[in-house]
Amino acid sequence: MSSKNMKKVLFIGVTKFNLTENLHLKAKYEGLGQGIKPYVLARGRPFHKKAWGTDFYLIPRPLFWVLAPKMAFWLCLTKKIDTVVVQGPLLEGLLGMALKIILRRELIVEMHGDWEERLPAFRQALTFFAKRVLRSADKIRAVANYLVLKAQKYAPAKPYFVFPTFTDLNDFLAETDVNFHNYILFVGRNDRVKGIPYLVEAFELIKKDFPDFKLSLVGEGLPEGKLPLIEVRNRMKNCYCLAVPSITEGLPRVILEAMALSKPVIASNVGGIPDLVKDGENGFLFEVGNVEQLAKKLRILLNNKEMAVEMGKRGRELVQSQFSNEKYISNYLDMINS
Repeated sequence: MSSKNMKKVLFIGVTKFNLTENLHLKAKYEGLGQGIKPYVLARGRPFHKKAWGTDFYLIPRPLFWVLAPKMAFWLCLTKKIDTVVVQGPLLEGLLGMALKIILRRELIVEMHGDWEERLPAFRQALTFFAKRVLRSADKIRAVANYLVLKAQKYAPAKPYFVFPTFTDLNDFLAETDVNFHNYILFVGRNDRVKGIPYLVEAFELIKKDFPDFKLSLVGEGLPEGKLPLIEVRNRMKNCYCLAVPSITEGLPRVILEAMALSKPVIASNVGGIPDLVKDGENGFLFEVGNVEQLAKKLRILLNNKEMAVEMGKRGRELVQSQFSNEKYISNYLDMINS
């Protein structure tokens, strides 16, 4: 496509960008640049940088909501933006709605998680704003089917697109040295919604029957700490299985990464997780907070390595067919250009 005919798209979100460390961004924006001209307004430093065919405008966190609205209007006017994509239906969504109403820009609202879970005490107020943003959208993109069902209660007639957050899985899929060592892996931050105590309690119930196994908790605030991405991948490619005991989730990237490395996943049946984990096929699902059920599923899997390997193969096949980099780029460009 000629660059003159490409839509100019402004992405607005509160994600913090590190353009030197997050090299997966290269694959994402170079891919999107095949069909659109991307501009990004987000948190971080430096203020402006051109990279991978994209103009990044990054604002430090304390100043973000002071400067972001002015920057968004300026970019829309000076760069002749065609389409605004907002990362969520709350503050970013309200800014996107203002750009649509005042400047008549096309608006795409993304849903990466349940807005009501951010601040449960303010659920009614959050829903009040979110449903107005959703109703103003020209298109809505969700990372999982449960979010589509939620949004359709307020904006039933909109065009919906469902595909996951970008995860550069090529390096994971290219890994050939995969082993099944005797440890169950958790990767994430130490946060209430991650359900870590349920996993620890379930492991306590079974560990006497599996003395050679251990539980590995990796992430910020956890016993093994936050590790570099390459070390996390090494831990993942050698684990026996991945456990995701979350109370609430969107579509966890860590599950896609584990599946790309041919690992079975035991996860709570919540949010977008059932879109990835098919109970009894590529892993197991259990009811949120049900420690006994989690322990039972762990016991079944740890007793049968042949089953674990077969489930891992099925998970890898799912990732290869539906969640490759190329599939993401194709889905995104189809959405914008439709």
